[in-house]
Amino acid sequence: MSYLYRTEQAIAEGKLSELHAIELASRLDEAEQAIEKLLDVLRQSQADFRKAVSLTVNELGKVAHANAIDKGWYSEPRSFGEVIALMHSELSEALEDHRNGRGFTEIWLEGDKPCGIPTELADTVIRIFDTCGHLGIDLGAAIAQKMAYNATRSVRHGGKKL
Repeated sequence: MSYLYRTEQAIAEGKLSELHAIELASRLDEAEQAIEKLLDVLRQSQADFRKAVSLTVNELGKVAHANAIDKGWYSEPRSFGEVIALMHSELSEALEDHRNGRGFTEIWLEGDKPCGIPTELADTVIRIFDTCGHLGIDLGAAIAQKMAYNATRSVRHGGKKL
């Protein structure tokens, strides 16, 4: 089922306003441009593949958000609390894998779906990228600013044990 069809259906059912649909379509267009940029790089020679890794954090946010829109995760509005809870759920899945004795770098497949601690941590980051893409948060700048500040902090600042 295409994104356009799902959007039209959500509007018809009163689950999505036309204004919200227009806003999502605009964001999807931006994200599709970022995806095309990535695909162009990936189509180049193996020597140029490293350029793909240079995607900025904010471009990754656009790509993650476009995929979430395309998969229907924005057909109904979510509260900020729900979005944060979904981020927590990915971390909880990583903890459960650890509690079940899985290795930190172990990845296995359930059918075609990758599973494991690295995968759940990736899911967490993808949810964060998606949220920042949706909310217009400049995550790249926030990370750079916070890392610069953290570099100035004292060793084990605050005397915390954990």
